[in-house]
Amino acid sequence: MSGSYTLLVDWNNDGDFTDSNDDITGDVLSLSWERGRDYASALQGRSVAGKLTATLINTDGKYSPSNTSSALTGNILPGRSIKLQAGSGSFPYSFPLAFNDGVRWQGKLDRIRPAPASRGRKTATLTAFGTLGYLNQFETQLASQTNRRTDQAVGDILDDVGWTSADDRDLDTGQTTISRFWMSGKKTIDALRLVEEAEAGFILESKSGQVAFENRYHRLTETASTTSQATFSDADGAAHTFEAIAQADPLSTIVNHVEATARTFDTASVAVLWTHPETGSDSPTLAPGEAKTFEAEFPNPDSANSAMEVNAWTTPAATTDYLLNSASGGGGTNLTGDITVTQTKTAERMAITLTNSATGSSGYVTKLQARGAAVSTKNPCIVRAIDTTSQGIYGERKYVAKTKFIPTTSEAQDWCEYQVSVAGSPTNILTMTIPASAPGNIGQVMSRDLSDRITVTATNEAKLGVSEDFFIESEKHKVSAGGQEHRTVWELSPASGGYSQFWV
Repeated sequence: MSGSYTLLVDWNNDGDFTDSNDDITGDVLSLSWERGRDYASALQGRSVAGKLTATLINTDGKYSPSNTSSALTGNILPGRSIKLQAGSGSFPYSFPLAFNDGVRWQGKLDRIRPAPASRGRKTATLTAFGTLGYLNQFETQLASQTNRRTDQAVGDILDDVGWTSADDRDLDTGQTTISRFWMSGKKTIDALRLVEEAEAGFILESKSGQVAFENRYHRLTETASTTSQATFSDADGAAHTFEAIAQADPLSTIVNHVEATARTFDTASVAVLWTHPETGSDSPTLAPGEAKTFEAEFPNPDSANSAMEVNAWTTPAATTDYLLNSASGGGGTNLTGDITVTQTKTAERMAITLTNSATGSSGYVTKLQARGAAVSTKNPCIVRAIDTTSQGIYGERKYVAKTKFIPTTSEAQDWCEYQVSVAGSPTNILTMTIPASAPGNIGQVMSRDLSDRITVTATNEAKLGVSEDFFIESEKHKVSAGGQEHRTVWELSPASGGYSQFWV
């Protein structure tokens, strides 16, 4: 039995890939896809959105969004699910299916751009992004919580941006418990990275489009990470081969001064944290049946307030927090009883919606305030680890943790000392190009995953002097026009000496 890649698009957004025109494999001329870290380092590299690009035959304008005679009219829209799988199809070549049939990449359509031509073949370029790219269109707004494990914090972020299904996530149990967790106005990837760094874990997209979270012990406990899954060698007659290998400048990997900040918090008593600034004749008005939303923000971004967020907003109370009067100065008839209030609370904002439920009386909002318990950071404690020997050889090379969620100075110190112990000396970060369609390689290319451990021997023709174990940090695949060549590029971090792992 043999198979090849199949490219599927859920054009009508019904949750399956079985409708007419969903299988576009027959129109594919070339294909590339990728996912993983932007740099093969657990300290300095971060997972980025995966990407898939396909060049499609577009002779009849099927993939032209403005072509109203296309069978896909009205369905070439961003956010449509896309899946690349192995199993059946005609692209690009046949390979044995004894090893790991299944989804190779899954994400969401970004756009299709036709390339019309008066002569020659008409094509269109399809671009899709992985789950992280799709979710990054949203901003996170989370209310303050205490004692959240890092995996729970990741789940909170995913829930907030609508990625709620348990089937769409694969989260290791976090080893760090964040003492106070909140998020305000961060893009999804940026928010996830702050939690990722606190754990010293790894946020990634799985092959099937899940958002996955590896805790800091993942590579110390999973069989695929603790035991080499294959050896790729430049020796004659090797079972698994590579055609090119490049080494990043080892000096660029050095970090010999690491800092992180541990934070503890004080919670104040309930107080007025925000007041609507317009009064008198400038007071907002509410016509009968009208609703208006006012957003309280704390701390005021223009103030020097040292508070960071709100522990809990107080639900607005009539007369205490809001008033509606028939006269702008606060006189006339008190219409406050006609107001209904709803609110949405996050760590730094409370959106207050006032609705005038009266049928015949307009009024002025003569008072509107928001109360809550402010949270301030106690004196932040910066800890550091410095490798003076490394600095004497290479000069100072500093890294400062961006996360604000490392809970204690003890954990922050361990975090810093581990990073310096690993990065204080030059390390081998490799980029390896594999002829994926070679019979000895296709099974490995299909089966291997991010964080898998492999052995690389580059002591023969390559003359690199490297023969050790590495972790796969990113993968890039490119199948050329006609499907005759399939190349895979893996970026690799060393598995020796604790690199890409964590303290125990």
